[in-house]
Amino acid sequence: MMKKYIFIFSIFCVLKLHAQINVNDVSRLTIQAYVPSNTEIPNEAVELLRTKLSQIVTMNGIADNEYCKRFILTAKINVVSKDIVLGPPQRISQKLEITLMLGDIKLDKVYSSLTLSVMGVGTNINKSYISAIKNIHPNNSNIETFMVEGKNMIVDYYRVNCKLIMEDAKRMAEMQKFEEAIYQLTSVPDICRDCYDECSLLASKLYTDMIEGRGIYWLQQAQGAWAKSPNSYGAKEAINYLSKINFAASSQTHAAVLLDEITKKLINDDEREWEFKMQQYKDGIEREKRKWEHSMQIYRDEQRRNDEDRAFRQKQYEEDVITQRLIIQSCREIGIEYAKNQPKTINQYNKIIKW
Repeated sequence: MMKKYIFIFSIFCVLKLHAQINVNDVSRLTIQAYVPSNTEIPNEAVELLRTKLSQIVTMNGIADNEYCKRFILTAKINVVSKDIVLGPPQRISQKLEITLMLGDIKLDKVYSSLTLSVMGVGTNINKSYISAIKNIHPNNSNIETFMVEGKNMIVDYYRVNCKLIMEDAKRMAEMQKFEEAIYQLTSVPDICRDCYDECSLLASKLYTDMIEGRGIYWLQQAQGAWAKSPNSYGAKEAINYLSKINFAASSQTHAAVLLDEITKKLINDDEREWEFKMQQYKDGIEREKRKWEHSMQIYRDEQRRNDEDRAFRQKQYEEDVITQRLIIQSCREIGIEYAKNQPKTINQYNKIIKW
């Protein structure tokens, strides 16, 4: 029965995840296009440069994700020459050297770099910069070679350090830093296939450990609150703790026993307020069940539509295989949420200044 709950829960998480992010980007190599905030070029030019870097990332089959805090594509601009072109109108001509760098902030290491020479002319300094940056062409063969070199270095990093990544995640989990551990594991791109598969399995295990461990903790808190105050006050405190238990956690069985005990005691004490609170709790559980059943139906309908054109329709999947795949997707949602909650400006970005 618990396996079925995990299966349903995972499908619900996946459908929620699909609504929030592009599913095609879930397992792709992720690099953030980043321009340091302390750059001296005008703001409009900074935004254009950020757009160009993002285009370079995506045109090379990589996901540009602002929540990626590790692998960075950035650029530095050096003014080689600046001339005033007499008018009217008077214009500013600049020759710029733009150095692209793809690197790893965590290791403080540049994997590949490329210097481009571009010209820009405009009626003011801002337009001159914009004119020059527009001459960066993301499909340039030199840029493609530069990106391939950087991607290969990243893949080599995961290939060599996969065991260390997994051990580090295990240590985080031991310290109850489950979200951070799952984020680290789900950050491994699927182009590093062997490491990706191993880390996905570990993320799935840590996900289960997380909901089970936290379920036990909140159950103990609820039991303690009820034992301390076996009245309406203690009941309210207990149900607040019980509501934090994941629906798929095995401790839900013991939670149901405790709820039954509380209910009988308060009904005997004619606690009408508790009955109302209990009904709210039950209604909430039923709503979640209906959502999950609805998600199950959506999943089945989508599978039927996808199978219509196939000569031999697969009528049934092995439940444990589906469960594993969907739990991994749920882990990715946890990883994404963890990344979103991290500060957008971190001290590590200061390393880029020295690159």
